[in-house]
Amino acid sequence: MGNDKQTYKPALLRMFMAALATGAAAFLYITTPTGAAEFTDVDNGYWAAEEIQWAEQEGLIHGYEDGSFHPGDNMTEAQFSVMLTRYFDMETSAPSDLQHWAQPSYMTLSRHYMRLPGLRDNAVKNRAVTRGTVAKVIAQSQAQEPGLQEAVAWMFEEGLTTGRQDGETETERFDANGKLTRAQAAVFFKRIDNHGYSVWRAGKMLDLTSEGSNQYTEMVRPLYREANVTLYARNDNSFGTANQEFYHLFQAYQGEMREFAVARTSRANFELAAQAAERLGAPADAGRMLEGIIEADESGSTQTVGQVEITPRPSDVFLVWDEQQ
Repeated sequence: MGNDKQTYKPALLRMFMAALATGAAAFLYITTPTGAAEFTDVDNGYWAAEEIQWAEQEGLIHGYEDGSFHPGDNMTEAQFSVMLTRYFDMETSAPSDLQHWAQPSYMTLSRHYMRLPGLRDNAVKNRAVTRGTVAKVIAQSQAQEPGLQEAVAWMFEEGLTTGRQDGETETERFDANGKLTRAQAAVFFKRIDNHGYSVWRAGKMLDLTSEGSNQYTEMVRPLYREANVTLYARNDNSFGTANQEFYHLFQAYQGEMREFAVARTSRANFELAAQAAERLGAPADAGRMLEGIIEADESGSTQTVGQVEITPRPSDVFLVWDEQQ
């Protein structure tokens, strides 16, 4: 016990200082003496109050020094990685002076067949984690198929999600491209716990870090490279980005349907998306699709450009079309 105390305090201090540098100190260390009912911004009637209280009591996530919890704040991928290692009781070391504060959690997850996108990229670590990434990771943790469609379908089947918005497909209803909030994180982990999924069961690697390639990434890679945006092949029929402004997710479904989710961020992002959609075979030219995307974003209503349907969602604009034979 004496040796543990002597080595723990300096390590904890280094971790705390690294956390301060990235704004993570509140996430890591600040606790409240009681449960969610004591958070100034989470009363007993809040939809996730019970789950927030449980997550705080389990030591998965904590509140802020002023007594608040900020349930609607986005959770970074780094914070999500730490929650994963805490929940599944994975042993992690303290970060070195030169490491990102969450790097030990990333390394531990990598040893357990899970490489998150930010493993080698601190900028990605500090970005909000998407619900799609969360679905893949949760499915991977229980040795389920981690492809986006399959992971989301499994989560609906198991009752781990009820969806976040209206949509024709489960992926749309889940809002895979949306960002995970602190409250939602608490709810997901509580539901996982309720189902008895307390053991990490992944037995083969899921690597979300490497770019990879498939026929669709090669159609558009020069466009993204020119915009200094990295593409990641998700599987043989999908790709996405990890760029906060230029966040895109493309999926070619079995048959002819194509779905392209584009973050509602900037005109430059919309221009890149329209050019990419044209190269991906959308039956409309890039200029007309750009006009349709902008109109959908500004009006909040679905636009039809040729045979491309452009639908605004809370965080994204969805372009859907059938591949022309």
